[in-house]
Amino acid sequence: MADTPFSRRLPENINRIIIRFPEDVREFFLEMISADRSKQTIANYAYDFALFFDWLETSGGVLATVDAHMLKRFFRHIENGYERTTRVKLVKKNPISGIMEEKWVERTHFRENSRAGKQRKRASLRSLFRYLVKTRVLERDPMEEYEDAGLKSRNQKKVPVFLTRDEALRLIQAVSQYHEKQKRRQQHWYEYRDRALILLLLNTGMRVSELVSLNLNSLQRDGDTLRVVIFGKGGKERMLKLNRPAAEGLHQYLSHRPRQEVLPGHQDALLLNKNRSRISRKAIGEVIHKYVKEANLPPKAANISPHKLRHTLATLLLSNGENLRVVQEILGHSSIQTTQIYTHVINAEKDSALDRLGDGT
Repeated sequence: MADTPFSRRLPENINRIIIRFPEDVREFFLEMISADRSKQTIANYAYDFALFFDWLETSGGVLATVDAHMLKRFFRHIENGYERTTRVKLVKKNPISGIMEEKWVERTHFRENSRAGKQRKRASLRSLFRYLVKTRVLERDPMEEYEDAGLKSRNQKKVPVFLTRDEALRLIQAVSQYHEKQKRRQQHWYEYRDRALILLLLNTGMRVSELVSLNLNSLQRDGDTLRVVIFGKGGKERMLKLNRPAAEGLHQYLSHRPRQEVLPGHQDALLLNKNRSRISRKAIGEVIHKYVKEANLPPKAANISPHKLRHTLATLLLSNGENLRVVQEILGHSSIQTTQIYTHVINAEKDSALDRLGDGT
């Protein structure tokens, strides 16, 4: 049964997770596939459910007996982090035949449970138990009964972390600084790639999932203007102009992007990894982390992630007096209320400026 794919629309590693779930939970995933939910969304649900059902099995429980108390124990169990086992496909060249070979291996790693991660896991289980009640698998929804003082923090708006303009420039410069420190100063193509992807994130504010999905034909040139076509949440399309640094960085990368030995099915991918297949979300996070460390940014900025570069663009645009609706369109927010959180950042900056002025009088 483990060799039979749950759905041919899903990656093999996600199929192997879902096939272990109870039948009623697998039906939930079939509903998601029928509703044309994205592969990334389905993968997130699969990871969250695997975490819960592994804990449930270890605790000696079963789906039918889950109640509010058990959920409270589960959320406490993963409060500070958890171990996740994933199957990763390694692609290496056979030293004898010269052929690129694929191999699946299991890797276990510890993940911190961020505030956003906690919210997502609660939302995932809410959706599941709501479905199980709706389909009469369960009589009562344990998530509705679940009471936790920590849930109140869900409704508190947290001011986004972002880079200042100078810090963003330091992050870009860190790419060259990092590679200059390497023993061999030969410029590898992925140095150009790293600079281009950082400039793309800072210029467009696109989501990491959107960046990963870009293909070569996502770029459109109109005279001297280069634009990128982005497919966001819900398949919504937006087209954004690239400023001069981003366009030049992308041009340099494309001039050095490998054309030989790109893995089948990945030839159209804009950003490649060192194995010459489409770059992953995890790899982009590792790239950003490497150069944040190299840039020696202050403590506030030391934990900058790819998504926080999206916060950076939004904050800098609003600081320059750009219209909130324009920023909403650039970021691809469906609701302007999501964009409005960045106005809290601007207001906080204004308050700090006035406080500093008062301290000097």
